[in-house]
Amino acid sequence: MASIRRSPYRRGEARPAILEHAKAVFTERGYHDASLSEVAARADVSETLVYRYFGSKTGLFEESIINPGRVFVDRFLAEWENRESAPTTEEKVRAFVVELLDFIREYQGLILAWALAGRHGPSEIATDGNHGQGVRRLASALTGTEGDDAEMAVALSMGLILSVVFFTDVLFSVDTANRDPDRLTDAVTRFVVAGFLAQLDSAPR
Repeated sequence: MASIRRSPYRRGEARPAILEHAKAVFTERGYHDASLSEVAARADVSETLVYRYFGSKTGLFEESIINPGRVFVDRFLAEWENRESAPTTEEKVRAFVVELLDFIREYQGLILAWALAGRHGPSEIATDGNHGQGVRRLASALTGTEGDDAEMAVALSMGLILSVVFFTDVLFSVDTANRDPDRLTDAVTRFVVAGFLAQLDSAPR
């Protein structure tokens, strides 16, 4: 008589466990070399259950790799919406830089997996639509306006912050004080705030 396989998880625990293992697999293998069977094996669940929750490898990638970015945007915007006094653009930009630096440092592997998803084969991961909405929402919240110039300011700021985190070893020698996280955060914050405001000031009226 065949034995019945019992789930190692309590009710509601399997889905988040699959997501955590998916993050590891996608980070290690990249999107195209990752497989749902490996994710299922690591999570100790059936591949059928993975499909049931996420529908496809693309769906699992979206939830495990891209969704943390959406959560970051939602959380950041919610924090400012709950403030009693209206902050200045500079105050909001400074907070954005500091929080984004921390986020990128924590999720470097996931962000790199997302960036490389379309570089090694046919791109199955959306690059606009919902993803672009995050930049637009940040631009509107940080500047109080909408449009290409505000979005450009946010996008360039994010690009600089990503570069500093990913290329710290390339940009700074091991023995320099500039590698100190607090010093680096302060310098990047001042640089981005200045560039952000300059981009907005130079926009056509």
